Amino acid sequence: MRTALLAGLALSILSAPAHADGLDGRFEVRSADLELKEGVYHLNARLDMPVGDAVRKGLADGVPLGVEVDLLVQRVRQLLPNSKVAELSQRYHLQYNAVSARYILRNDNTGQQESLPTLEAALESLSQIHGVPALGKSLVAGDRRYEANVRAKIDFGTVPLSVRLLMFWVSDWHRESDWYTWTLQP
Repeated sequence: MRTALLAGLALSILSAPAHADGLDGRFEVRSADLELKEGVYHLNARLDMPVGDAVRKGLADGVPLGVEVDLLVQRVRQLLPNSKVAELSQRYHLQYNAVSARYILRNDNTGQQESLPTLEAALESLSQIHGVPALGKSLVAGDRRYEANVRAKIDFGTVPLSVRLLMFWVSDWHRESDWYTWTLQP
């Protein structure tokens, strides 16, 4: 009897990853561009974050969700490897506040916070990156070719180790998008 109970428990633990649905689809940078304003290029990007039931439940239970958006701008060279012109990591932190019954979205780089009434509103705001200062116009020359690259990562590092151990089966909380690449025309 005891062996059957242990075997059943082991089977349920091993089958848990098949039922976990952290992100229900492709996590990607849908679009991105660098917009020049007053001598500074600003990053605008749109992320596609198909959040599943496991992430929704985790957020409702107070587990924070971190997203990092990385920008890399390189000068394209023909015979030599590309050279890095600018690199930026923008971090966001989303967490449910049970006291106010609202979702708090914080830009970790600037400290700015936004209070949103629903998870859908919070995810919509998180998936739209607007006007992040990225690099000065003086760093790019008009006669050279540049390539801009953006990717996004779900950052699970802000969750305490005890919570990570309890939620080990939700492997979809650890995702990184492919690089979204385009040519920057100075």
